[in-house]
Amino acid sequence: MNCPKEDNLSQYVDNLLTEQEHFQIDQHLKTCDSCTSIVHLFKEEDQFLKDSLQSPTLSDDFASIVLDQLEPYKEKEIRRNSHTVKRILILAAGILLALSLTAAVNPTFAQFIGGLFSTKQVDEGLQMASEDGLGNRLDLEVTDQNLTFKVEDIIVDSSRVALSLQVINENGIAERPNISNNGNTISVTGYNGNYNYSMGYRIDSGLDYNSFQVFISDEPGLEKVTIHFHLVELNGKQGNWELEIPVVVADKEKGTEKVHLNNATQNIDGVEVYLKEIQYAPTSNTLLYETAYQTSELVEVEEKLKYLKEEFGYDVSELLNFGTSIKYYIENEEKKVILKFSPFTDKEPMDDKLIMSSAKGRGKLGHAAWKESFVPEKVESKLTFVLDGVYKVVPTNFSVKFNPAKIEDNPVSFEYMGNAVTIKKAKLQNAVSADDSAFFEIEMEVSQESNAAVLGNWVLKGDTERAYRIDNETTENGSENLKRTIYFKTNGLAEVPDEMSLHLLTATSFYELEDKWRIPLYE
Repeated sequence: MNCPKEDNLSQYVDNLLTEQEHFQIDQHLKTCDSCTSIVHLFKEEDQFLKDSLQSPTLSDDFASIVLDQLEPYKEKEIRRNSHTVKRILILAAGILLALSLTAAVNPTFAQFIGGLFSTKQVDEGLQMASEDGLGNRLDLEVTDQNLTFKVEDIIVDSSRVALSLQVINENGIAERPNISNNGNTISVTGYNGNYNYSMGYRIDSGLDYNSFQVFISDEPGLEKVTIHFHLVELNGKQGNWELEIPVVVADKEKGTEKVHLNNATQNIDGVEVYLKEIQYAPTSNTLLYETAYQTSELVEVEEKLKYLKEEFGYDVSELLNFGTSIKYYIENEEKKVILKFSPFTDKEPMDDKLIMSSAKGRGKLGHAAWKESFVPEKVESKLTFVLDGVYKVVPTNFSVKFNPAKIEDNPVSFEYMGNAVTIKKAKLQNAVSADDSAFFEIEMEVSQESNAAVLGNWVLKGDTERAYRIDNETTENGSENLKRTIYFKTNGLAEVPDEMSLHLLTATSFYELEDKWRIPLYE
């Protein structure tokens, strides 16, 4: 199911949809973290409006008295003691909202309380950093076609660079930036004193802002990050908006504590886990660790991959470059779990405390370096890492035969590694346009047990020796969390034979630890 438009999500919150439309969005929210976040923002905004409108009646001159005493938003020294001022600002915003509910309410909401990083439109790590005075106002902007693209605030620490982005329209009203992929380019470059290198970024949508985040890489000696916006389409208008923001990060380690975990090691069912380090930064805590196949397991996996290459003509070793991973949680001194992590978000909901997760190959099959950042505790506490178990990707030799012409009348069902699978359709589809080619589509319905393996990559074979690799796959979740429909597409098949076979190349199994592995994340 495609994501609903924001207008529909707003109507969903306000109970303005039909029963069927409401139900459809209900189902979508069970599997879409992005839309769930937007719905939460709409609900928070509604609650703010309700609270503001229910404020007691005040004297006619109360608003002017309060506003006359407010100081302008300025440097971070003022923001270090901002709790009392912030309460006044929120109250003032409530008064203005009660006096005049206009279209400008929503876009200017964050501005009243100190910018994006002072609101729940960002994670708690950025909120806490803002409260501690770690944010700085940039107010960099460029205007074209009566639209002003603005970079308002910045927060920098050893884990990330965060910017707040906004668009001001011709009426002076703030809007959330809508930055399409139509010709727009955004680049982030890191400089380490010797050379420049590209870095990744993430844009999160809020109600009246976007947050732009660059997660600091492990490249040694990083001195500067340069963020370059070259936009030719903004909020539906064609134009030219170009900004370059150089960010000095040479002293990014300031305020960060590092605890070395001395390669604490655990071996579980052919998987090795090495805990490297945890970094406590102002906006996030970051855990660094590595996973790999044990030597004997690696030899067995490589032998199976060699067989698959000979059988199907494909080198599928790249499918296992990140063939090992872990499931864990982190708890504080009171044994309260503050973060749960699983690499498979379709089996385990993504923890809202998780800010970022990434992995890099370490050159050997199945050996990966992992990095997870999560929201820091508001109250300082000694944390403990607890390993639940490991995930391992292995090559398989499972296959199933079917007759495409008869499949809709006689679906083919099978069970494998905790998965109950039914092939419901297998049909050659016509090209959508003259530039496209015909494709063969297979529809499979999968129901999983709670501990089922995750079925990985497949190839398709007809009545010849040629194997068709399936690279195009889409999934629709059903009404139950562990039930979904998978659509496979493959090109190059001109005629459909009477008998075909699907071959599963890889599967991922979970191996749980009965006696949990616990490692203190403090010295």
